[in-house]
Amino acid sequence: MHAIIPAAGIGTRLRPQTWSVPKPLLEVAGKPILAHIMDDLTAAGVDHTTLIVGYLGDEVVTWARRYYPGLDIDFAVQERMDGLASAVSLAEPFTGEGRTLVVLGDTLFTADLRAAFSAPMNMLAVMEVEEPSRFGVVLMDGDRVSRLVEKPSEPVSRLAIVGVYSFLSGSALMDACRRLIASGQRTRGEFQLTDAMQLMLTEGHPFGVFPVSGWFDCGRPETFLETNRALLDRSGGEVLGDASRALLIPPVSIGEGAVVVDSVVGPHVSVGSGATVRGSVIADSVIGPGASINGALLRASIIGNDASITGEASSISIGSTAEIRL
Repeated sequence: MHAIIPAAGIGTRLRPQTWSVPKPLLEVAGKPILAHIMDDLTAAGVDHTTLIVGYLGDEVVTWARRYYPGLDIDFAVQERMDGLASAVSLAEPFTGEGRTLVVLGDTLFTADLRAAFSAPMNMLAVMEVEEPSRFGVVLMDGDRVSRLVEKPSEPVSRLAIVGVYSFLSGSALMDACRRLIASGQRTRGEFQLTDAMQLMLTEGHPFGVFPVSGWFDCGRPETFLETNRALLDRSGGEVLGDASRALLIPPVSIGEGAVVVDSVVGPHVSVGSGATVRGSVIADSVIGPGASINGALLRASIIGNDASITGEASSISIGSTAEIRL
């Protein structure tokens, strides 16, 4: 089965982390965002993947070839950020007649993918949301989609399209994207996949929906940390490095080659591979691979790859009923 993963975004809202690391390769809950996606897809039967890359794309290509050597992977470069339909269309040379998936490269989710793949129609993952104007939405007629609207100005539906799509025919998908782009039809300045799917729907290609029980956003620092918490709660974390001289408060993830010494770490902390933590107290944070943390007190923090933080001990004398926040 073939999956297309658009992963060309710049990730401006996650700077400074994304100045040097492409957003799909930022680690959350012990592994890169893209690894969570690809592991879920391969477990569901995907054996052919096309990655659409852009910003720092060479790093994504190198990473994918290193960590998924047994997977058939193609790459296409998106030079202009002009919409999801445009990104998906770049996979046309690698796409055949059979079922084709599209999964956004920054969308983490929990869903029964095999059930969606076996449905006799195109399928969209959906979740009810409070602010539908931020998403593409679906309107339903029974168990079938009757209409698709990209970021509606009026709340016509609260069923948001999550970013996981299953198409019966990859060729039909590519044809719709190609014709949308040729027509020049843009929504909010971009060629939207929602509009391409509306073309398919109008021409008699039926769509159904399937629910997701978890939808995790990695787009902003606060939601990135929320996702780290949720995924660690779900998995329980994993300790691969050396934390024998540390107090760990689960759930935590300690990567291979990481060393945690004389420290209190957790809950909800991910320490990347090769990182070092000494004499520190860390909670609700993500420490990138190769980072060095010494004598620091950290909470709700994101520390980039190979960054270094050194704190100093303080001596304080206070009287009764005093309150100090550090």
